[in-house]
Amino acid sequence: MSTLWVLQTNEQGFMDDCRDFRVYGVRTPEYMGLQQLSEGHTVLLRLRLRQAKPEFGYLGPYRATSQKSLWVNEIESTQGIWRKVAIQNTKGPRWLPKFPWCVFLSPASDFINDLRALAVSHPVKACEPIRSPISDEILRNLEQMEFLPESRTNSYRTMRGVWVRSRAEYMIDNWFAEHGIVTYYEKAIYLDSCRIVPDWFIPSLGVYLEYLGLKGDPRYDQTWKFKEQAYRKHKVKFVTLDDEDLVDLDRTIPSKLPQLRAMGILK
Repeated sequence: MSTLWVLQTNEQGFMDDCRDFRVYGVRTPEYMGLQQLSEGHTVLLRLRLRQAKPEFGYLGPYRATSQKSLWVNEIESTQGIWRKVAIQNTKGPRWLPKFPWCVFLSPASDFINDLRALAVSHPVKACEPIRSPISDEILRNLEQMEFLPESRTNSYRTMRGVWVRSRAEYMIDNWFAEHGIVTYYEKAIYLDSCRIVPDWFIPSLGVYLEYLGLKGDPRYDQTWKFKEQAYRKHKVKFVTLDDEDLVDLDRTIPSKLPQLRAMGILK
């Protein structure tokens, strides 16, 4: 196993650009001894999460490479695997003027494009080389962050085998399954480094669906207000269902998601 590095950021926007442009930037390669990072080393990107457990989310694994990405016009100078990227006229990472020394990242064969939790008991330090057997243990214990109900008590198992929290969610999840529409239930996303748990994500439409089952409860309404504001701030596409919509899902879901018919997903 090659040497593993955990490269950390505390800002969601920095992490998003790292993922989108397959690059990680620093002010100088001497920071925390990162000049030891070499071609082919394994890299995990780590985001510090706010108001969430676990404390960190991990993205990767990547392989560190000196091969520049397509968005890069010019390399000013080099230092080991690090490349100092000239300020780009074309679109590039938002943080590039501040962190121009970059290492480029190539997704490894087992790369997953979602944040994952790390199920190990000991702390993992950032910006230090991690070698076997600890590096092997870390990569083995990265888990996708699904956040399904912790207990099956008072939960319902849908026809596709997913445990949901209420009879109403059981009806909604089964409606999508019966119509052959792929959905992800309670797949966490991160906005402004805060964990947000939508009820469903419909990947074919890029739309989130929320069932407002406890509308009117003050605590629930406050949580939904925070979630709705985050969606609107980040231009996240979403629709909502409430108890009245459950009477006829064959009518209400297509009316709220007309794209299903427009794209030929729903006959």
